[in-house]
Amino acid sequence: MKKTLIAIIALASVSVMSLDAQTVIPLHSQPDGKYMVDATVNGVGVKTYYAEENWFASMSSTTYLFLYENGYIADADVRGMTVVKMPDGSSTKAGSFVIRNLRLGNLIVQDLPAFVIAKQNVPLIIGNSAFDIFGDVHVEDEKLYIEDGIELAEDEAFTLMTYRDSLKRALQKHIEAKEYEAAADCFTEISQNEPLTMFEKYQQIMVSHILDRDEETLAYSLDWLAENEGKSDNLEYWVHAAMGDVYAVAKDSANAIACYERAVNVYYRMFNTTEAGIRRSPFTDESLGNTLYSLGVQYAAQKNLKQAEKCCSLAAKCGNADAKAFCDKYRVRY
Repeated sequence: MKKTLIAIIALASVSVMSLDAQTVIPLHSQPDGKYMVDATVNGVGVKTYYAEENWFASMSSTTYLFLYENGYIADADVRGMTVVKMPDGSSTKAGSFVIRNLRLGNLIVQDLPAFVIAKQNVPLIIGNSAFDIFGDVHVEDEKLYIEDGIELAEDEAFTLMTYRDSLKRALQKHIEAKEYEAAADCFTEISQNEPLTMFEKYQQIMVSHILDRDEETLAYSLDWLAENEGKSDNLEYWVHAAMGDVYAVAKDSANAIACYERAVNVYYRMFNTTEAGIRRSPFTDESLGNTLYSLGVQYAAQKNLKQAEKCCSLAAKCGNADAKAFCDKYRVRY
């Protein structure tokens, strides 16, 4: 799990590039009251609607097939079939996949969870959940505003923003270069002058975890959950997983299991799927596989071999190499 967390620290499950204190994306209002937005998916322009709802992204089957058949969506991007609860409360079967690169104006969102809805009659719909890790989102005067959550006094804005931006640039450079001690120092300096955003606090948790600062990781995680639980499934998944790792290192299997279970349930919620849905489909995701394998190890430590085997077989199904080796050795089906 630690290796996986290092790999995603700069990007998270969903990541962003070119986001300043406030990002403004032009919208084009339609006669039906909806909005269109100029967008590209993995480098190709796609007619896109913006929905002011808690929704990641959904694509029509026609658009998906065009992108897939022309190489814009790769096999590695596909997660499999699931059941999706629509914003209107209805449920439908859908394919799940990841948009590697979504560009909206000067904003680039990477690794965005998305669904293929057969009955959808518009090429692509983007909802508020696509931006929930970046801050508050609102529409005004045919513009989509994405705020980072920092409120500044008007007479302090220029000086503080300049200082803040310089620290932010340094922070991201340290993270990209895997200079985690320096990144931790940046978090400390930033937090002394202003509150960290939800995404920054998440990054702080991951940095402290990579540095094996277990007490800090737990403290930051509990603080993050107290403020942000339920706001961003993709970040919440990683926070619970990080806490599970800390408890596992401390040989506290009961708490490790509780945290890993919460992480798995949040993942299911994020992708609108279930254990049964994953087993029935060609769904794979190594990050979920790593969490499930870690969960299985903790169940084994408690001598709960039935649960351990179940977690291990599902982890193998999701692509975890250690779980596959275990299942192959002991002839466990997955």
